[in-house]
Amino acid sequence: MLDPALFVYAVPIIFAVTGGVMAANRGRNFLLWGFFSAFLPICIMIVWFEKPIKEVKGHFRKCSSCGEWIKWKETSCRYCAATQVSIT
Repeated sequence: MLDPALFVYAVPIIFAVTGGVMAANRGRNFLLWGFFSAFLPICIMIVWFEKPIKEVKGHFRKCSSCGEWIKWKETSCRYCAATQVSIT
């Protein structure tokens, strides 16, 4: 039988890793957001809706025309419909 105290430790660790990875994918501090997400899981939603602060190769980049953040895989900007999105 599993010890109930295991869930007291496992759940915050899962929240911390999830929040930290999401923050790192948006160019933010993994440890800081992981710590906040462990104790305040609402921080995961905050990170989810926040725009990136810098370009993260493989995740987000800026449109060369309008400067909005778009996903790395997109070939055209959904804001200004520019088709030549440069990778910098």
